[in-house]
Amino acid sequence: MSGTSLDGLDIAHVEFDFTDTKKVDFQLLHCKTYPLASDLVFSLNQVFHAAAPDIFELDQQLAKFFAESVRDFLKNFKLRKENISAIASHGQTIYHRPELGYTTQIGSGTTLNFLTEIPVIDQFRQLDVSAGGQGAPLVPLGDQLLFSNYAEGFLNLGGFANISSSVKGKCQAYDIAPANLPMNLWMNGIGKAYDQDGQLARQGEPNLEVLKKVLALSFFHQKAPKSLGTEWLTQSYLPHFEKLTLPNKLRTHLEVLKTLCIQEFKAMKLKRVLITGGGAHHQFFIELLKEAYPGEILLPSKEIIDFKEALIFAFLGARFLRNETTTLAEVTGARQALRTGILHDFQGRIQ
Repeated sequence: MSGTSLDGLDIAHVEFDFTDTKKVDFQLLHCKTYPLASDLVFSLNQVFHAAAPDIFELDQQLAKFFAESVRDFLKNFKLRKENISAIASHGQTIYHRPELGYTTQIGSGTTLNFLTEIPVIDQFRQLDVSAGGQGAPLVPLGDQLLFSNYAEGFLNLGGFANISSSVKGKCQAYDIAPANLPMNLWMNGIGKAYDQDGQLARQGEPNLEVLKKVLALSFFHQKAPKSLGTEWLTQSYLPHFEKLTLPNKLRTHLEVLKTLCIQEFKAMKLKRVLITGGGAHHQFFIELLKEAYPGEILLPSKEIIDFKEALIFAFLGARFLRNETTTLAEVTGARQALRTGILHDFQGRIQ
């Protein structure tokens, strides 16, 4: 899993027990994050200005980086490639416009398959978009079948914040707002990867005028299903913050995120919310949430916080191999639940 926040490639080695298909057991055996090289991060941040040949080249560069990381992972944990059923690769999202019928993830599955000699399943989103869906979120299926005993609601704080819940058998899930991505972009401007524990954000004050304008953005008032992409962030969100100091940008953004999260928690009538993703380590934001929310905020183990998305994509890969659906139509808005993904298996290991 490589997310929009560009903070690294997460690899999770997972084993699943499908004895009970309504409550699947799993073991997260090994996990590790591989930071993206600075040249890759730069190219991905500039992708909207790139020509088609540059994007095709980046597709291959990423696949080679993924393959190098997988080979190191196998070596590090003394694993044999023959014992890995498949790699479920999310790829790197560079364009996401479901309303126009497309979503684009790069990191060539064909090249990754050839270089690792392990079957690869990728392109988990496009089929759902072709069927009229958002292609996102895909994680709620895993929330429902792997984590339902933890809580009723699940908030993931990655580049964007998304929420899912399953109350009285009804599943809801959608993107709420930008989360880590704006903060990381602003911190990159002063040569830092992120705001450690929200130390700089603590020094800022929320700008009420910007807060009011941002909360009025049409996306925040749309009904689900809905999802966000970096194009929207660049065009519709970031310009509102341009005149603020860095601490005030960070603090105002956190106020937007907190306000929208609490709004969704209340709308879904959630009593317990499990929080994962890199933003779960943002101590200041977690404090803000706990102060504002009367329910229970749960933080699982560091491994689950950091690798839950990678773990769930492994789960989607396992379901693909079992010829089971990998989407929830009521969540994505597609015409039907689908078995999404494309298999790359040049050596013919999977029959």
